[in-house]
Amino acid sequence: MRVTTFTPGYTPPASSSGSNGSASVDIYNKVSQMMQSQNTIAPKLNAAIATDQATLSGLGKLSSLLSVFQGLANSVSGAGMLAAATSSDKTVLTASTSSTSAAGSYEINVKQLAQAQTLVSKSVSSATTALGAGNTKAASSTIKFEFGTTNGNQFTPGRDSAKTVSIPNGASLQDIATAINQANIGAKASVVQKGDGYALVLNSPSGAASSMRIGVDGDTALQGLIGFDPAGTKGLTQTAAAQDAQLTVDGNTVSSATNTVTGKDSLAGITLNLTATGRTTLTVQQNSSQIANNVTTLVNNYNALNSSLNNLKQGDLKSDGIAGNIKTQMNAIVSGVSGSLSAIGITVAANGDMQIDKTKLQNAIASDPDTVSKLFTNSGNGIADRWSKQITGLNGADGSIAKDKSKVNKDIAALTTQKDTVTKALTAQANALVDFYTKQSQQSGTGITGQDGQPHSLFDMLG
Repeated sequence: MRVTTFTPGYTPPASSSGSNGSASVDIYNKVSQMMQSQNTIAPKLNAAIATDQATLSGLGKLSSLLSVFQGLANSVSGAGMLAAATSSDKTVLTASTSSTSAAGSYEINVKQLAQAQTLVSKSVSSATTALGAGNTKAASSTIKFEFGTTNGNQFTPGRDSAKTVSIPNGASLQDIATAINQANIGAKASVVQKGDGYALVLNSPSGAASSMRIGVDGDTALQGLIGFDPAGTKGLTQTAAAQDAQLTVDGNTVSSATNTVTGKDSLAGITLNLTATGRTTLTVQQNSSQIANNVTTLVNNYNALNSSLNNLKQGDLKSDGIAGNIKTQMNAIVSGVSGSLSAIGITVAANGDMQIDKTKLQNAIASDPDTVSKLFTNSGNGIADRWSKQITGLNGADGSIAKDKSKVNKDIAALTTQKDTVTKALTAQANALVDFYTKQSQQSGTGITGQDGQPHSLFDMLG
């Protein structure tokens, strides 16, 4: 009897060979119990990996939160403080303005939203069990992703679209998903429950030019599981097709790979955020009365960001100080002009939230709208300008968030390697114990106890 993979608590079925089968099961159970006491490292490694994965998720949330807030801060730059963009049907779209926004009324018909391609694998029994290698000659396999357009069964790859991910043979479904995500190729992978098993889900970036063709070089079992060729074999099932957003603005056709449609694609100085198909009228107005609305919106969203940073600091990013550092940096921008803010009715609470005295703000705007506007946006020196600049540095390729992500990914890879080494060592030790006790039982009938009648430890028995 050999233990091919040590799994504490697992009991193999008794053989049909009478007492020998019962003895084998008895030995296996006793070895399993002894190995449980030896297996103290693996749970710690699993806990460390889980913490790192939570941190990685938190960093992704942090980056997204900052991007959304930066978009709002940018929307009030320049004359944007004086501009208001109102959609007659906010379920179809909302809009933000900028310094180049022009007053006017625009008829918009959203015909189709942008979406990513979603591919789902067949179900397998476990997300963490090694997948059988279809070609054991190769030490690893390479998954090749190509991104392009699909027309029926024809696939046309985009220029320089090919990306590769290396997968060691015997990797689990979760290992494959982790490797794809760590490769940062654009596609995102996750493992979900599917019936009684688990499936790999792959999502492309949004947009029609992001359809995927996936091939595997090395392990034919992986090719059968996750290979996908629109013109050939499809191991994966497509549940959503990649597509562009399609809309008309005053009758002019506009396409966008995302549901955030910028001015260069449609209306100068206006960003459209599409949320559903349908028709709406977008009205853009310029007047000083809009300043109070924009200040209130900006303050409310800043407070929401401040609260989210607190939640991340105490949650997914508890083991990483970045959320607290960013909160301090953003708050420092506000604290630097606290006197000017107080003069227009805005104070800062102890937790960093901004509070508005609406009457005092309205009076300040009525007295000097230009001064109030310039406090938030003024040739790059206003509060909103500085917030946006700060976020650009944090969220950039060389920013602290990207550096933290890289560090955590490396730590996960190192911990996973260490876990694999421990698992192999424990399996080898368990097999050695099974052999030892089987021979001892056959020779002396004393089972797994020593001459003193007490079970010996793993290291005692293996000498």
